[in-house]
Amino acid sequence: MKYISKLSIALLSIALAFTACDSNQEGVIYSDAANAAAFVSASLADITVSPADPTFTVDVVRANAGSEQSGTVALTATVGDEPLVGCTVSGYTFAAGENMAKITVNVSPLEIGKELEVTLTLDNTNDPISGSNTVTVTVNKDYNWVSLGTGTFADILAFTEKPYNVEIRKAEGFDRYRVIKPYEQGLKNDDGQWGNAVAATSCDYIEFWIKDGIIYYNKFFIGINYDGSPSNAIYAYHPSSFSGTTLVNNKQLDDKTFQLAPYYYIEALEGGFDYTGEGGSILITLP
Repeated sequence: MKYISKLSIALLSIALAFTACDSNQEGVIYSDAANAAAFVSASLADITVSPADPTFTVDVVRANAGSEQSGTVALTATVGDEPLVGCTVSGYTFAAGENMAKITVNVSPLEIGKELEVTLTLDNTNDPISGSNTVTVTVNKDYNWVSLGTGTFADILAFTEKPYNVEIRKAEGFDRYRVIKPYEQGLKNDDGQWGNAVAATSCDYIEFWIKDGIIYYNKFFIGINYDGSPSNAIYAYHPSSFSGTTLVNNKQLDDKTFQLAPYYYIEALEGGFDYTGEGGSILITLP
């Protein structure tokens, strides 16, 4: 009986020793994870950088704002399936008592008109308790916009066929243009007699480009709320956003004249005004 008792006590002691070791190890892992740096999200919204300053910053956070803490970040950058050499990323340093730090990414080698996929990975031994150890983001480099001078803009839905003088800019080296504040003056005069449906703001610019003979553009707000309700804002959509609509009436008419034929869409109502047919609704002339 004494032998059994001693053996039982010995086994119990070993078990307790292992339990203590496991608890200590878990404590170390938890502490490392709690102190680990993290990205708030695993992905970021698309970023556009300036050719003059092709950098952007990303926030890094930590749970415990203890002593000063520094670390490194790994970067991968690809255009399509090809690595882009020369992009760099800084390390991070949390000041004592601070929960947030910033890292700086430089994408100087990126060409204008190309999309760059960037993945950043922190140097954590263990994954953070919350957040993400990696983050991905799509990066574009903005065009170098050069003012061409004063052209004209008319939108027959917004304010009849009367053209207004507007500034026209061109992306240097590309068939890509911006019409600056196209609706500002026409809506101010309310030539379209929209009354209280005229919104307080409209798009800052319309950016359009030519591809395979078709003019393309992103959706833009024309500064009018259907029935005067802000929830019924009218946006001009490129017809490629909808099935069964023609694209061909978005075209260049001559050396200086461009025709846009959008579908004016009210997102909340899931409907709108179809101006995608021959003649379109918007005419833009270059200086």
